[in-house]
Amino acid sequence: MNMTHTGIILATNTVQNKDVASEVRELKELAESIGIEIIGTHIQNRTSIDRKSYVGSGFLEEVKMQYEDIDYAIVNDEILASQNRAIENLLDTSVIDRTQVILDIFSLRAQSKAGKLQVELAQLEYLVPRLKGQGINLSRLGAGIGTRGPGETKLETDRRHINSRISDIKRQLKVVESHRLRYRDKRRSNQVTKCSLIGYTNAGKSTLFNTLTNAGTLQEDKLFATLDPLTREMVLPSGFQCIISDTVGFIQKLPTTLVESFKSTLEEAADSDFIIHVIDNNAPDILNQYDTVLDLIDSLNMKEIPQLVLFNKTDLNDEKRLLPAAPHHFVNINMAAQDILMDIETFMTKHFKAYETTIPLARQDKLYRLKRQTIVENVDLDEEKVNITGFEPEGNFSERITEKDDRSE
Repeated sequence: MNMTHTGIILATNTVQNKDVASEVRELKELAESIGIEIIGTHIQNRTSIDRKSYVGSGFLEEVKMQYEDIDYAIVNDEILASQNRAIENLLDTSVIDRTQVILDIFSLRAQSKAGKLQVELAQLEYLVPRLKGQGINLSRLGAGIGTRGPGETKLETDRRHINSRISDIKRQLKVVESHRLRYRDKRRSNQVTKCSLIGYTNAGKSTLFNTLTNAGTLQEDKLFATLDPLTREMVLPSGFQCIISDTVGFIQKLPTTLVESFKSTLEEAADSDFIIHVIDNNAPDILNQYDTVLDLIDSLNMKEIPQLVLFNKTDLNDEKRLLPAAPHHFVNINMAAQDILMDIETFMTKHFKAYETTIPLARQDKLYRLKRQTIVENVDLDEEKVNITGFEPEGNFSERITEKDDRSE
């Protein structure tokens, strides 16, 4: 991407901060993905964040002396409007925080109507408390970075309309949520097994999704390439048919407004029978990324869902760097889809119920249905019948499929 703006990053390293260096590296990548070239990073060691100017006026004066002209000062944390104004006044440049950068990326990536509404809702809810009094100087936000979308409607002159717009968006999203709920109910009634791909942003979930489903969806080496949940059929080597969903990537310090706005999207993963956690094995901050995803899994009440971990991009780094307690396998983009699907199938059998059944030799249609709705492990034919063993999800598919009917008598 051609960089159209220059910027610096301001961060504080407090006692509570686990790894500010990895956060700053990530923020640099986030900023560059929206066209801001980072020409300097400045981290101040403090016991706590300065309530007036985030890093302290003396530190800001020192920073200012190092640059003649910059377009943006990007703050590593979500800051108050008063802190924004203080930094802006001291550095004489536009100030955006980590949340605004992430919101801007989401605004650029959202494709579906629901995704765009969710991003706009998060942006508006972020801006509302900052538009009271003097708030953030929106006129200084260049091409709308941090407020792209709603920022282009001159929100500074339309404050009285913001709350009504928020209410309108929430009503529209409730309709979307009701559609998703009906779909989930239908899936449950049909007892369709569902997997969800989750993981840190840019871990390779969409590439894996395409490999497993031949979906041909967007796959790019950039942050948040997928925002809108995608669901496709996945057929395992035994013939078992299930569905798999690709979800929005996680990130450190994911803004609260985005978590709330995308809650219905994230609930798609929480409604799964299995989670496939994709990890970038080549990521320099692999441990932080793993912990971030685990924290979000916990916050979304997904800890009890069986989880398979796939270490991706092992063609770039085949070192076994992190061995989680959950079942795991090492995969890469060059692997055959069948090999990965076999790993998934083996994982599922450990959580399914074993069954044995027989069908008349003439009823091959029943065998076909068993292969689609259960994981058939072995088929043994004799002169009159077919003996079948396998594994099935809850629902006793094998009994319902093989019970006698008029046609088999």
